[in-house]
Amino acid sequence: KCCHFFDLMRFIIGSEPTGVIASGGQNVNHLDETYGGQTPDIWDNAYVVFDFANGERAMLDLCMFAEGSRHSEELAAIGDKAKVECLLPQNIVTHGNRENWKVAQDHIHVPEEILNAGYHSGATYHQNKAFLDAVRGAAEVPVTALDGHRAVAMGVAAQMAAAEKRRVDMTEVGL
Repeated sequence: KCCHFFDLMRFIIGSEPTGVIASGGQNVNHLDETYGGQTPDIWDNAYVVFDFANGERAMLDLCMFAEGSRHSEELAAIGDKAKVECLLPQNIVTHGNRENWKVAQDHIHVPEEILNAGYHSGATYHQNKAFLDAVRGAAEVPVTALDGHRAVAMGVAAQMAAAEKRRVDMTEVGL
């Protein structure tokens, strides 16, 4: 679940995960559905914290029933000098500086035609365009099968950590 966020963690941090702790489960979504006599087992919430080889950490606060809230998606990066936050669907980016305590906020305009062409505030459009450019030989392949494998392995490790209530070392899932 949410392997794309794990891929973003690797991309933004520029390092590989070494271990994970997590807590999560299925508490709301799909519980009233049955397919072939079985209820889907799709986890709909979790807190997931990864340690990375370079000493950094990343956390996913997953809630698949957060619709109707002010910010359905929030991404934050916090360092020793500053913090940056991105809020969706408002497309707001906030920059905070620890040194002078200044906070700036920008609204990122996403053209309507890009929003209509894909999901995730236009990101799907850009992903599809990059894929097409790579297929046509006009650009490098931006994401490899290994990137996908690593993101899925992170998801497997996170679910193991939550289910088994322990820290999972990434070597346990082949990373």
